[in-house]
Amino acid sequence: MSLRFYKGLGVSQSRAVRDAVVCMGLLAFASVGYATAARLTVTDLLDAVAPIAVIDNQAFVPGPHAAAAHEPYRGTLRLAEVLMTTQPADLQAHAVLGKDAQYFPQVDLTFLSVRGDLVPVTQEVIRVGSLPGGRSYWDVIVQPGRVWSEPADRGWSRGAFPFSLVHTLEGETHNGLATFLYRGGRVSHLRFQIVQQTTPAHVETYFTAVGVTQATWVEATRRDWAALEATYRASLRDAVPVRSWSELERKVGRAKLEGFDAGLAADQTVLTGLDYHGVFYTRGCTSAGGPLPWCDRTRFGIWSVTKAFANEVALLHLAQKYGPGVFELKIRDFVPEVAAYPAWANVRFDDCINMVTGQGNGSAERNPNRSGDGYIDATYNDWADASSRATKVATLLRIARVYPWGPGEVVRYRDQDMYLLGEAMDRYLKSKEGPTADLWSMLEREVYRPLGIHYAPINRTIEADGSAGQPLMAYGYYATISDLVKVARLYHAGGRHAGVQLLYAPRIAQLQAGTAPRGLPTGDKGPFGETTYFNAFWEMRYDATEGCKLYIPEMVGWGDNSVSLFPGGLTAVRVAHNPSADTSNAGDPAAMARVANRLTRFCP
Repeated sequence: MSLRFYKGLGVSQSRAVRDAVVCMGLLAFASVGYATAARLTVTDLLDAVAPIAVIDNQAFVPGPHAAAAHEPYRGTLRLAEVLMTTQPADLQAHAVLGKDAQYFPQVDLTFLSVRGDLVPVTQEVIRVGSLPGGRSYWDVIVQPGRVWSEPADRGWSRGAFPFSLVHTLEGETHNGLATFLYRGGRVSHLRFQIVQQTTPAHVETYFTAVGVTQATWVEATRRDWAALEATYRASLRDAVPVRSWSELERKVGRAKLEGFDAGLAADQTVLTGLDYHGVFYTRGCTSAGGPLPWCDRTRFGIWSVTKAFANEVALLHLAQKYGPGVFELKIRDFVPEVAAYPAWANVRFDDCINMVTGQGNGSAERNPNRSGDGYIDATYNDWADASSRATKVATLLRIARVYPWGPGEVVRYRDQDMYLLGEAMDRYLKSKEGPTADLWSMLEREVYRPLGIHYAPINRTIEADGSAGQPLMAYGYYATISDLVKVARLYHAGGRHAGVQLLYAPRIAQLQAGTAPRGLPTGDKGPFGETTYFNAFWEMRYDATEGCKLYIPEMVGWGDNSVSLFPGGLTAVRVAHNPSADTSNAGDPAAMARVANRLTRFCP
């Protein structure tokens, strides 16, 4: 999903009712206060003292007198399903795909401690709410936290970690913190709060939540503890350095950075920052409980940024590996289900990545074109909520209408086409490397891991046989700051990393920032002209201070998430939760471009 268009979940609602729900949730999200500085005591955690509101996030991290944990942690936390206390009190989401969003899920979380860090054994999506059973709607992602001890804790050690509530068929994150006590195979209750989110989908209300749930320690018997620790150590070694914005101000001067955040209202912004000379400088990670701890480890639901982060990377890697003929391959030759639909006969891989398949649900009006015409209609959720590979393919073919033009002529934005390209690429890979080959495993092994991305969680289809499923590819990647910066750097480097050409360089040269026109018109007008769409990137028009007229590629995701690739190797990142009904706060990427242009020359 792109930020350019509204993904209206529950299309039967009137706009007035839907907007009222969104605005009510935003008001609660923005106005919630938090108690400052109070520490969670042993009594709070052992006696399951129920929280009533968000507290200062600092209560979930080591205090000023903290020391090392009394013992390492290794084992599984078995957490009970529990009703959350939310703000607003009723999320109006009690029957979402048959589940209730008001509940925290019953889930097993396995950790080991590594030099004081509390490390989950997986950072993949842990499916709970998306599977049968239980009341909770939510799946879970867990990130590394910390173990330590406090002087007043009577011999207990503490563990805390950031986590996200997500759903396998969607793309947002509801980020939170959790903490517990442990000692000799015993654990306390788990206290948690959810304090930050990206733009939601089915659960339209913006919310915060608090709760306490019963926890049980279960011994975890595994043979790969050493490998898990080694992978985690490698992820720390390879992470992009993250520093405060104030350090960049001292380096280049505050005046040069003025207005960086001007493109989007502060209350819609989760974080912003700039990759400059090998360091990512961030203006902070806001939340309802104050600055979010472990922001550099937190994963964010970036929606359609996934298209350029994953789908385009996969296509360019296949072109590098097997030749540029990949771009011309026909979808029908690898997805035989399309044979029953003659309009797909000549649709190529390249047409899908450019959103020019000639299929869709909009009008035939093309002068001027609106690339979002028909993007969301009454049939969209039929496809989005289809859970398996087979039903997703069948549904997208059934609901699409044929435009009067052919493929390659007019941009019409469709998540379905990006998903279908992912399916076709996966089947093409299998034709080359055998039936066990998997597109996402190839990306992890041959692109992401060499870049230093050691964990790469993405939503997949749900298959009845328990197989991994197909990555959604149109949206659904959960990125850290480091992930986004590393892939942006790969694009800046022409697809080359550590002396190895990972992506097809001639195509990257066409999409990188430059004066040459590229792509087709979208109807989206910025301060300097019309944005075009090319190879999963939105190409923003920008007039540099030196006088040249540029196209600047952006990865764009719904809710005003963006990754902008400026000349000189600079990358701006914005994670946001601009509500779908709010057009007054539409993000202006030119504000970040102006700042970047003060730091480096944009024109050749």
